[in-house]
Amino acid sequence: MRPEFGSGHLGEVRFYRSEEEWSSIAERLKQTHCPHCKVVGTLIQHGFLFGYDERNPQRRARRARRIFCSNRNSRRGCGRTFSIWLADKIRRLSLTSSTLWRFLQLAVFGSIAASIRAIDCHLSDRTLQRIWKRFDLSQCPIRTALLNQRPPPELVVERSRWPARAQVLAHLQTAFPDADCPIAAFQQAIQIFFL
Repeated sequence: MRPEFGSGHLGEVRFYRSEEEWSSIAERLKQTHCPHCKVVGTLIQHGFLFGYDERNPQRRARRARRIFCSNRNSRRGCGRTFSIWLADKIRRLSLTSSTLWRFLQLAVFGSIAASIRAIDCHLSDRTLQRIWKRFDLSQCPIRTALLNQRPPPELVVERSRWPARAQVLAHLQTAFPDADCPIAAFQQAIQIFFL
């Protein structure tokens, strides 16, 4: 269940999907307390967080909105900033969530080498292997978060070298059946980073 923004705690809202949703968040910033110092009325918009785009590595794309807890002009804020991310962006990766989803599906049900060749991006083979390792190390938190959404599907014996990882992807698909990208839906609904 997605946390309600109006409850006064912005620390739980880490992702948004659309400009309409962002507008709703921005309208309530002054009524929301800072996740760091818990002071109400000091949060202001503080620009954007940019990163590289998967389609064009020279072009920087918007990845998140920055929020500042103002301590200027005798305000009681702490002076710290935090980000509210677009749900289709992955922290510390230039890949979008849909490209990551496609890569993981190809890797789990094929091979890592074939999935590296199949996705069209500027990343090196070694970088994609590190992304696979990050997914491998994130199994426990992903499974725990998904269990709070719905029980895992029945274990179907797939032709996969990694049946446990195939089970995680199947669980992700059943938890968000109508989503175009289950990873973005995961981040939006659970409000934690996928990787």
